[in-house]
Amino acid sequence: MSEYGIDIALIQETFLKPNRPRACAIAGYVQLRTDRTYDRKGGTALYYSRSLHCCPIKIPPLVNMEATGCRLAMTGHRTIIIVSVYLPSPKPLLRSDLRAPLP
Repeated sequence: MSEYGIDIALIQETFLKPNRPRACAIAGYVQLRTDRTYDRKGGTALYYSRSLHCCPIKIPPLVNMEATGCRLAMTGHRTIIIVSVYLPSPKPLLRSDLRAPLP
């Protein structure tokens, strides 16, 4: 990813599970992930370059969505919240799920 200048990558349907916590690690990047534990497939991840000033955010339990997020601080700018979101089909999009990751 670094060879293409990618600072942040948002991934959905990772299929990652808690029994492999270091799976899909990428050198030079911090991996944040939310694994689906109740069923196969699913899951979200977020990778950010170690050079960025990011910190994970705690996302409350969601009804239909899966999400992983971080807070990005940049000099001279307001903090940005970045969230990788997955809505499994055919579940409906709920307003409460959309609002949950935001302060």
